[in-house]
Amino acid sequence: MVDIEADIRNGALDPTPSLEATRRFWNAYPCDGQDSYEARCRFRYNKERWLLPLLREIASQAREILEVGCGQGTDAITVCRHLPTGSSYTAVDLSEASLDKAREAARDESSHLAIVPEFRLENAERLSFADTSFDFVYSMGVLHHTENIELALGEFGRVLRPGGTALVCLYRTYSPKILLALALRRLQKGLDWLLGTERIILRLSNRLLVERLMGTALQECFGVPILRSYTERQVRGLFKDFVEVRVSPVGFGFLPSVLSRASHPGHDGFGYLYVVEANKPQ
Repeated sequence: MVDIEADIRNGALDPTPSLEATRRFWNAYPCDGQDSYEARCRFRYNKERWLLPLLREIASQAREILEVGCGQGTDAITVCRHLPTGSSYTAVDLSEASLDKAREAARDESSHLAIVPEFRLENAERLSFADTSFDFVYSMGVLHHTENIELALGEFGRVLRPGGTALVCLYRTYSPKILLALALRRLQKGLDWLLGTERIILRLSNRLLVERLMGTALQECFGVPILRSYTERQVRGLFKDFVEVRVSPVGFGFLPSVLSRASHPGHDGFGYLYVVEANKPQ
């Protein structure tokens, strides 16, 4: 297990109070839940049917990949199943519990991998990698939980080579799922104020056996310290230092259903995520 407390003492993660709260949340609720890589794949790629083709596309075009916010390593292992020999895949996360699960899954799947991902403890806002280290940076549903997204995107630009690509998925404000999630968070805040409680709906949801159906979606909605969302105009502003910025809505995002059948971004007007693909200037 990674000694994150030693890294904190040494200043490697530079934790603010909200960053520390975020680390503790994802340690308690590693993304998607589920008890194995196979179970996480079934849950994740059935619910997000557009994602698996996208990961295969990444594997076909990139050779030195950094994933920021890898959770339990599901996407990292999936991409590495398709990468050719000679490639590299580095995946980082702030949660040591998630990284432990990711390393365990990679060991279990190693016989199926030509490339074994390297998992490292990192803060997205303060990456330890040298300038121009990667040709592709991928981050799925992570930066809307960070304290300073501008700082994190600046780090993406720093570690990318000229002409390299960043592919980032961010919550889309005007979508049914996100509008509902924001309303529910406000409801919980109001109940806590009235009852003198702390995250009362999160505490109640912990008693429900919903992981198989919903993963950690309820816990994220009611418990994650930072949850932001963006309009397309705001997204384009965030990526002002990149070129060829492409923004596509995707993913209904509630349950596996006919509403989640889009095979690639840009086909879902109800999409709760923006898939943002942008290049670093040459």
